Amino acid sequence: MYNATIPDNEPMRLATLHASQLLNLRGGEQYHRLTRLGRRLLQMPVCLLNLVDAEYVRVLAGQGVDLTEFSRASSFCGHTILGEDALVIQDTRHHPYFFDNPLVVGPEGVRSYIGMPIRAFNGCKIATLCLMDKVPREVAADDLAALRDLALLTEQELAAGQLAIIDDLTGLVNRRGFETMARLLLNSSERQSLPAVLLYFDLDDFSTLNRHYGEAEGDRMLMRFSRLLRQTFRGSDVLGRLGDNSFAVLVANSSAQQAELVVDRMRQSALSLQQQEGWPGPLQFSVAAVHYSPAQSPTLEHLLSRADHLLYKRQQGQRLC
Repeated sequence: MYNATIPDNEPMRLATLHASQLLNLRGGEQYHRLTRLGRRLLQMPVCLLNLVDAEYVRVLAGQGVDLTEFSRASSFCGHTILGEDALVIQDTRHHPYFFDNPLVVGPEGVRSYIGMPIRAFNGCKIATLCLMDKVPREVAADDLAALRDLALLTEQELAAGQLAIIDDLTGLVNRRGFETMARLLLNSSERQSLPAVLLYFDLDDFSTLNRHYGEAEGDRMLMRFSRLLRQTFRGSDVLGRLGDNSFAVLVANSSAQQAELVVDRMRQSALSLQQQEGWPGPLQFSVAAVHYSPAQSPTLEHLLSRADHLLYKRQQGQRLC
């Protein structure tokens, strides 16, 4: 049996899954409706919506089989989340990865499998929508198109359940979402003895901008800054809006010096975008950086408090310590 490799963004993927609170659910009619629809559309007896955790795969909803969870190591799902499109196995007995898989040689007798990765709001693949049969199956192009459409509906349904951690205006995670995801990422950094950097941003003179140009322009500036954050930082970093004009980024596996270079590039990008798009005013911001050392393992609350203090001193024109 060939076990799937671990995705490069596994810490962020797991942080996203746990922050979504989906693992605490016991399914719901909206999810079972999707799996019933999948079974009817593709005429396959088993359809599952699975959440892929670190060690186990949790069945959020399913039709045709009585499963609640199973090992990720022996799952098809671990392979499915590595791809961008459907994983199609017409006959598992002749597939080099799965011919001796427990789900193939065991009582389940899986002979054919079709699975689509399901993405969260930030693009992380946290789940799979899959169908299985006990006989080999050829998959038509129309079937794949139907599965892709159903996967999109599934992502939209899961996204509705994640609204509690998303900032409506910017689409970044809010303070609640940031704190949940950042804690999980720090735990991963501690286990792997990897450094990290917390960057704490404030937009300068934001109240003045609102007074001069109106709140609508202030909102547009917040969205521009959020776009700049997404363009600057990696998918493995946690980005969040913590307050009215306050943002934070937890940069994984980075030194303070590396993070400062990234912020410098970010300032240059802001100037270029202002010139290209003709913003009414400059996008200026202050930032404080706090280094996370796994040897000391400070809490997220300590890092945020330290960053807030440093940022206040910087905004008061004092020299950082």
